Amino acid sequence: MNDGGYRAFAHAHRLARFKGPWFASFRTQLSVKTVVAPMLGGSVPMYIFEDLGLPWIGVPIVNYDNHQHSADENLRLGNLWQGIEIYAALLAGLDW
Repeated sequence: MNDGGYRAFAHAHRLARFKGPWFASFRTQLSVKTVVAPMLGGSVPMYIFEDLGLPWIGVPIVNYDNHQHSADENLRLGNLWQGIEIYAALLAGLDW
């Protein structure tokens, strides 16, 4: 931690979790392009999972102009419905 904050975390985007069958299933179930980015901006304390040795992925669903953390923060309904489809596809592809 530095100056009261917490450290950033970034994935190596070549990790096996982005090449597994569940991820391929997820990509084929949706009609949208997927982008694998090694890190997310903002205050996302994912270092906790790293410290515990747990794998994780972040799947943001907000619109780019959502004015996050401001008085007029918003989420477009289209992004919400698409987000529900994305999370459903992700969960359906898991081998529970």
